[in-house]
Amino acid sequence: MTWKDSYYGWLIELIPSSEGYVFKCWMPDEQIGISNYHVYPRVYQAIRAARKRAKLESASLALMGFLNESYNNCRLSSQEHIALMISISDYTASVGKPKIRRSLDLADE
Repeated sequence: MTWKDSYYGWLIELIPSSEGYVFKCWMPDEQIGISNYHVYPRVYQAIRAARKRAKLESASLALMGFLNESYNNCRLSSQEHIALMISISDYTASVGKPKIRRSLDLADE
């Protein structure tokens, strides 16, 4: 049985596996889907990771839309536009990766 919820305009789906839960986040049109494919041992950990990822992706998409608009209105040069888009993309990719944590850290939660 999967768990579904809506958060920041994303549909969050938790998929149970034998080791825990994996999340997938979908935009309403289901053309954009994201997941880090990490297995979280507890439901609340998967929900928290999915919500964090949904917020991150929403912010990235908003910033990229703003940059595209600024570039189209000649407020940014081509080089500035490309550099900023790459920076946002790199940041989103690096922050979206699950962090490996020691089992002692998990006991504190």
